[in-house]
Amino acid sequence: MRMARIASTAALVVVPLLLPVSVVSAQPADQEADRLTFAELGLGRSTTIDTTGERTRLTVPSPTGSVPSTLSGVLTTPAWLDRGWVDVESDGRPITRITLDNTAPTTPVSIPLAAATTVDGVIALDLIPSLIPDDRYCPDPDSDAIRLIDATVDYEGQPAVPGTIADFLPVVLRTLTLFVPTDADRETITAATIVASSVVHHYGAQPVRVAVRPDSELQGAAPDGPLERSVVLAKNSDAGAELIYPVEQAPPRMYLTGTGSDLVDQARLITSDLSEIAVATSALAGPSAPKAQLAPESITLDDLGIGTVTGSGGASATASITIDQTRLGRSASDLSVHLIGSYTPGAGSVRATVNGSPLAVWEADDTGRLDRWIDIPNSALSRVETLDISVDHPSTAGGGGCSAAADTSVTVDGSTLVRSSDSSTPAPLGLRSMPQALMPQFEIALADESYAGVVRAVTMATGLQRLSSLPLVPEVVSMDQALDGSAPALVIAPASELPETVTLPLSSIDETTFRIAEPDSAGGATELTVDTDQPFATVQVTSIQNHAVLVGSWNSAPDRFDAMLSWLDGDPARWFALDGDIVFAAQNTEPMSLSSAALSGADDTVAASDDTSDRTTVLLVGVGLAVLAIACVGALVVALRARRSTTEPSRHSDSR
Repeated sequence: MRMARIASTAALVVVPLLLPVSVVSAQPADQEADRLTFAELGLGRSTTIDTTGERTRLTVPSPTGSVPSTLSGVLTTPAWLDRGWVDVESDGRPITRITLDNTAPTTPVSIPLAAATTVDGVIALDLIPSLIPDDRYCPDPDSDAIRLIDATVDYEGQPAVPGTIADFLPVVLRTLTLFVPTDADRETITAATIVASSVVHHYGAQPVRVAVRPDSELQGAAPDGPLERSVVLAKNSDAGAELIYPVEQAPPRMYLTGTGSDLVDQARLITSDLSEIAVATSALAGPSAPKAQLAPESITLDDLGIGTVTGSGGASATASITIDQTRLGRSASDLSVHLIGSYTPGAGSVRATVNGSPLAVWEADDTGRLDRWIDIPNSALSRVETLDISVDHPSTAGGGGCSAAADTSVTVDGSTLVRSSDSSTPAPLGLRSMPQALMPQFEIALADESYAGVVRAVTMATGLQRLSSLPLVPEVVSMDQALDGSAPALVIAPASELPETVTLPLSSIDETTFRIAEPDSAGGATELTVDTDQPFATVQVTSIQNHAVLVGSWNSAPDRFDAMLSWLDGDPARWFALDGDIVFAAQNTEPMSLSSAALSGADDTVAASDDTSDRTTVLLVGVGLAVLAIACVGALVVALRARRSTTEPSRHSDSR
């Protein structure tokens, strides 16, 4: 049935080619073993082990031809531990037992993996703790958990060189290099963004580095390493995908050729289901334009990939539900959750909080049944919401000690329903509306469609993809189409070339005056004049004709904008940290997130708090570092505060 479905939506012609054995054999085994951190493997910087005795599963990638030999790291030891150990199993088979050192805060671990079983390119490890608390302490698993930190995996041997398109991508990828024509057209740029963003999505939490190089550098480029891959985009009347080996015993480069939509079709092949049956070095992908999937009004936790969530503890237990708006497939509002589940019955209370803010409290009862709607206010929404359902039971009076706190658990079933609607505004959360406000498909418009423009488009597309649980679908179009159409868009252009229809939260009136627009106001703005002209660049969220538009711009040469993109791309965590509706970058200072609502004083609640002063200071310090001596920054802060104080009764009055 699956083959029939594939055949009905796309076509793939596979061209077989006999290869010499030396090409597909593993690389020499006498090279040094490779060591990868958990972060590089996409496993996070730490892993919390369930102290209740339940299994905590780790999935360690195992590339073909390379054998994971040892997992090393450090286990934190709870202060309440008298003695304990952690059993490690793989596929039901004991691997080792780690005795925890209760005399030290941490226990070094070294887990041999030679006996572990590899299934579908990964080794599944189960960590099973057995913990006996010191009778002088009451265990608190939530605040004093066992964590695996500083974990690394040693690999022996070298990953096998792929012999077919189906095997082109390894289970672990460090770097993807894209070679693009220096005279790329829009379809070629579209293909580049599709390849880059789809590979980033394919590897999920792995921090794959994407490098873009001109095809003029291809001839002298060094062969890829075992965990590196290169894709070459070329305009050619003969469309197709082909593996070409620069040297024996090195990974091949994938050449994607074609013109127009044919080239885009080849670009979609690399991570599609069709690639699994491309068991040759050459193939031709037929039309395979993705179908836009509308976000559902209601969806269960099971369908979101969250499933059933359980929490346990002593007198209190919490089940945490992470709701990712990119999984909902849109920028959502009016979000409600119909809780279905159970908890330990008895006297006490049940609490619902979102991102730490209280939503509801109700009395626990003897039924222990969860069946309640929880409404999450729009003001509490973010790209990712953490909904905590906690059950609190009072300690037994008179008993004293740990026995006074009965074991408590709470379970939120996978059938729990999440209901939402489209946001009434295109991007209510600013940068935290990205990339869900660009779903299901978005357009990219470039004022400069040269090689430099390709690099900018790919960097922005991959950065946005890192924020998303679902694949993004970009298409490069003309500037007019992006700004006049009905689809969400990413626009990259000098500020001077943006049409008047584009109103940005932060703009420059002239060479020395900044204007901060007030959201939802008719022309009101706060202005700041500085003493000298200096280059700056921004990434800002706005809307045009009721669709979200993300604008990257600069006021002079694009160097500052390119430097900002390089800084963001240097650490994927920086994309996740973006907030407000402005990313501002000037000379001699790192890019910073800013909120136009706070800076302009439009947000009365924020303006009344100390946070507004902090944000105002941040902007002025950022500008001041770029254009003024540090001694002048304080005067600028005072001047702007005085100006704002003077104009506060009428925010729409003109600045002097």
